[in-house]
Amino acid sequence: MADETTPWWMAGGLAAFWIVRETWGAVLARKKERTETDANIDLLTGLVERVKSLESSQTALGERIEVEVKLRMQAQEEAHRLRLRVMSLESAMRQVGAVIPPEPA
Repeated sequence: MADETTPWWMAGGLAAFWIVRETWGAVLARKKERTETDANIDLLTGLVERVKSLESSQTALGERIEVEVKLRMQAQEEAHRLRLRVMSLESAMRQVGAVIPPEPA
């Protein structure tokens, strides 16, 4: 009997309200998901750029270290050659009677 006293337009209005509410909720949820997705894409893009930047700086640092190691090795070789040259000159001078003071420690 309650159905007979409820006007048909009220039931239709409630159904229409429910449909509009569900549709609006879905639209808002979609906007929120899309916003979160866009934010995640922006975050990933930023992270990719940061990783590329770190990789390039790491490569540059590696190259600088490699150059420095090569230069140090060349300097050590040159120092060794100079030490050998000094030793041979000191030996030659001792053979002719020169007195060479010892190297300071």
